[in-house]
Amino acid sequence: MNVNRTEGLFAIAEELLLAAEFEQQRAEEDVVSHLICNNSRQSISNFLAGYLLQKDIPILHPVSINSLQEQCNAIDPRFESLDLEELNCRCDTRDRNYCLDLDKVNACLKVAQHVRSIVRAETPGY
Repeated sequence: MNVNRTEGLFAIAEELLLAAEFEQQRAEEDVVSHLICNNSRQSISNFLAGYLLQKDIPILHPVSINSLQEQCNAIDPRFESLDLEELNCRCDTRDRNYCLDLDKVNACLKVAQHVRSIVRAETPGY
């Protein structure tokens, strides 16, 4: 396991999630929704990739949020509780489409927060 790389991904994911949360807290007319969208999406990807690397699981390509979740599901059933239906970008491997609707990006932010809670929690003994 490459601890430095894993912790680096987690640190970046935390920064991106904090930036998305900060943007969400702004007055509605001042919110830049594509920042919440992009930061949430990148945070999710980094948390999931970091989790796989932490478990010494090679990341399969092409990489998408959906494919990362499927790999995480295979080793930890807690990831089955993630509902990615709100994420339009879950199957897209490119980084070009952004959601601009505030309700939609807030749902993506909640998914990112849920991913963080799973990844950062202690793995229960089964």
